[in-house]
Amino acid sequence: MDKHFESIATVVKISDFLSCENYAEMNLEIPFYQRPYRWGEKNITDLITDLSYQTKRLSHSRGVMFNADNAYRLGTVVLHKNSREDKEGEDKKGKKRKSLDVVDGQQRSLTLLLVLTIAKAGKFSEQLKDFIPVDIKLPNCSETQKNVSKNHTIIQRFVNSPDFTEDVLDFLLNHCEVVQVTLNELSEAFQFFDSQNARGLDLNPHDLLKAFHLREFPESENAVKQEVVEYWERQDTTRLKNLFANYLYPARRWSAGQRAMGFTKAKAGLFKGVSLGENNYPFQQGLRVIDGTIDSYIQHPHRKLDLQPMAYPFQLTQTMINGRRFFEWVTHYQMLIKPLLKNSIAAEDNNWLQSALYHHDTQQKALPTKSIRPTALVIMQVLNNKKANESGVEGEIKNYSYEGRWRQGDRYVRRMFDALVLCYYDRFGTQDLPRAIEYIFIWAYSLRLEKGSVYLQGIEKHVRENNLFVRLHQSLTPADFLNKPLPQIEINLAQAIYETIEKKNIDKLCGIKILFSDLGYCSPTKEATPNVQ
Repeated sequence: MDKHFESIATVVKISDFLSCENYAEMNLEIPFYQRPYRWGEKNITDLITDLSYQTKRLSHSRGVMFNADNAYRLGTVVLHKNSREDKEGEDKKGKKRKSLDVVDGQQRSLTLLLVLTIAKAGKFSEQLKDFIPVDIKLPNCSETQKNVSKNHTIIQRFVNSPDFTEDVLDFLLNHCEVVQVTLNELSEAFQFFDSQNARGLDLNPHDLLKAFHLREFPESENAVKQEVVEYWERQDTTRLKNLFANYLYPARRWSAGQRAMGFTKAKAGLFKGVSLGENNYPFQQGLRVIDGTIDSYIQHPHRKLDLQPMAYPFQLTQTMINGRRFFEWVTHYQMLIKPLLKNSIAAEDNNWLQSALYHHDTQQKALPTKSIRPTALVIMQVLNNKKANESGVEGEIKNYSYEGRWRQGDRYVRRMFDALVLCYYDRFGTQDLPRAIEYIFIWAYSLRLEKGSVYLQGIEKHVRENNLFVRLHQSLTPADFLNKPLPQIEINLAQAIYETIEKKNIDKLCGIKILFSDLGYCSPTKEATPNVQ
């Protein structure tokens, strides 16, 4: 938090924050300049489900003493002490009451107030007999009034359900907290709000996931938890953000046949899963067996002798396991994606991609009859623009130049290509990997050759029309994935080569077009071939 504001920030329980006694001399208001109250059923469902989940996770019961280690933070609320006097209200001494405006936190505050008001008016009246909810004054906004009325019905249904118990209500009142920031000047309030965003205090999705999964560690793993925190804090935030947004999130969504545009905080639930210490559902048994077997093997005294570790068999599309396994899962795919993100594949590299591609390239060069077909290694080198002016068969010069690789549309296509290659290796390892890279290259870059401009919407459409992620996820062997033919596309290759050689108008996709031709996926156009002397 900005040091300028530290002195006026306090942590308060919900029982204090939303209690009438806390506002004896001031009215709590939603100012007219605030956006309307817009939380809907999904937001309410997420909030109440999370409260129920945390209550159960902590084995909380009504009357349990407050434990700061188990307190659940519900965010920050920014309040402004307004100098104007309320014309309608007076305090206990008969003086005009002043206003305390909610500058930030309106959506959550109103929703929590609705929950407590409905609970007090219904089956929890005895439990809440000493609690008087604050009356938040709303602006004259029809949208806000409409949504408050609509959400009243939704929340009433939740509060009256058997799952909303006295324990859940007690947890909300006495074990949930907000950071309350109270400021005297409106400019300061907005400055604080802006500084939160500018300084990155509005958490990224992966930051929320970190907080969630750290809470899922059992007490027996506190030492490991500390190591995880230290390791995570050393990570480059931008790289973590890109890992989730560009690869992990799209791979999981596309593999499920769903759209993958925009990884936001609202979509972080895709990386939340099951806590193996809770419940005993049949579908969890396999996960529990694997988890226990791996830990038992690693902790066995024989490991001190044979030094043979066993890695957890993670899968990109697996059911997530909350807590320690989530962080191990992220680290695993951080390592797997690295070779695909490098700008080159060198012979001296030591990773799964280099090993498979150089081995295959060596095998092809050793064949009695040399093939003019480019190998997967050549494809990767072209994509990295490391294969320009390559000497080919019988001295032919192959201008594999790919000058357009840094354009935004080309980068979108490359991310889609990398994500599917990662998914393939994740499922089948190096089995037929060179052939898979060729196949995925043709599928991905046909979009680049067919479209003058590529946008994220175009990427989504391309995946949707022929979703190789879903097919791969459903395949039991590499053949199941690779044996469906891909269509050829029309390319005026001769014109592209001519213009590139003459330097009149360098074709930024020349290398890609030559690869399509050499791989047999280029059908000639009806245009005349230029006469190259």
